Amino acid sequence: MSNDPPRPPSLARIALTFAAISSTAFGGGQKASIREQVLALGWMDRAAFLEGLELAQILPGPNILNLALYCGQKTRGIPGACAAFVGAAVPPFAIVLIAGALYFKYAGNPYVHGALRGCALGALGLTVANALQLSWDERADWLRIALLAITALAVTVVKMPLPLVLIVFGGLGILNEYARSRRTQPAP
Repeated sequence: MSNDPPRPPSLARIALTFAAISSTAFGGGQKASIREQVLALGWMDRAAFLEGLELAQILPGPNILNLALYCGQKTRGIPGACAAFVGAAVPPFAIVLIAGALYFKYAGNPYVHGALRGCALGALGLTVANALQLSWDERADWLRIALLAITALAVTVVKMPLPLVLIVFGGLGILNEYARSRRTQPAP
């Protein structure tokens, strides 16, 4: 039995993994699929994935591409980031081109509108399921859950501007984590 560290995946494997995810999932389901894949394949642990997800959501640009870049970089450095980006970007680009051409050809068809409404509801369901899955481990910390719920209400019901949400609730989250880390540090 060898104590050698596991070999990192090939660049083709990274690209194909992200291509499979980006061509078979959409909306919040992509984040859940990426999480499942990178954890199952041992490319990173839960904490590293959540760090990447947090970065992906606050950086400009599409969250999924940001997350793919992060995961690829953590796995294989700059070449891994490039492979993940290509895998995550090319299939949806091709799908959108084909779907756009078909949409304009059949835009008047009521079945097309019904299918699009169904897809929108599916994306909403995947996003909610992903949010629940990612926050499930935090269920014992009522303050984190309260911040999550209040933030969701501030954005969806109150229509609070996102920069203000980031400042107010991000600041409260930072203060909460700071206080929590102070409580868990051993006394000198």
